[in-house]
Amino acid sequence: MNKVKIGVVGVGYLGQHHVRIFSEIPKVEIVGIADLNLQRAKEIASIYNIPFVTSDYRDLLDRVDAVCIVTPTNTHFQIAKDFLLRGIHTFIEKPVTQTLKEAETLLEIAGGKDLILQVGHIERFNPAVQELKRYINDPFYMEIKRSGPFDGRVTDVGVVMDLMIHDLDILFYVLGKGRKILDIKGYGYSFYTSYEDFANVELVFEGNLLVNLIASRVTPRKIRKLDIYEKNGDLISIDYMEQSISIIHGSRKQVETSVETPVLDKEEPLRLELEHFVNCILEGSDPEVTLEDGKLALALATEILKELRVFDIKKGT
Repeated sequence: MNKVKIGVVGVGYLGQHHVRIFSEIPKVEIVGIADLNLQRAKEIASIYNIPFVTSDYRDLLDRVDAVCIVTPTNTHFQIAKDFLLRGIHTFIEKPVTQTLKEAETLLEIAGGKDLILQVGHIERFNPAVQELKRYINDPFYMEIKRSGPFDGRVTDVGVVMDLMIHDLDILFYVLGKGRKILDIKGYGYSFYTSYEDFANVELVFEGNLLVNLIASRVTPRKIRKLDIYEKNGDLISIDYMEQSISIIHGSRKQVETSVETPVLDKEEPLRLELEHFVNCILEGSDPEVTLEDGKLALALATEILKELRVFDIKKGT
């Protein structure tokens, strides 16, 4: 295979960037795009000289080696199922599916085929996150904030599935997949949608590790930060947007501190993520973020939503 023939399903705000990046990868040929909004699909196709446009993703089934699914969450399962059954490598934006049962079904389908199935947890490809594993050792507290203004793009899920799920995946990445969760508490607020638009969640992991997560789409300023407090007195801070990491070396016994700021090459995480997908197809290697990883993050998000107490600001309840 000299070039991977790829189709993109969903060319809205995020999907258009998938198309842009694929158009710049020499190993890729975009053979078609699909979107329910056919006019939108035609506009994107004209920009990147894509030969085939359709409003029905099934028209791509006989044309592609691989597909990127960048559609609302409630459509992921059926679309992915159709492509996987046809033996097509599949990239699915997060969250992988709406339910665990759907994710398990996709695992069963892909398990019997030699296919690349990657989930779009983009922060795994952030240079600061990739650097993090060199420094994290034995934390006792983590504080994660992912917030920004409401833009109306995502209304089919709340912020736990839309935003916080990125950080849940990062927790499994840095702490290990087997770290047991002992307690979950959380509060949410509904402002603009029927789901939680703001959520504050507290997780207690074995080993007396406390994690506090805030996800918001009602905050004027966009923030993407992670602070990790180590038992030896160090503070590790990541700014996802700046792609920066700093390690403040401290001590419980003295006031003096020193700051370490590794120099990182800034990259576009989405580009790294999609190039990785293409390389996995060409090389037959396992993706960094598997469907099993996506399922883990989805499972924890599902448990959080069960415990989340949501107040409706519109109704005052």
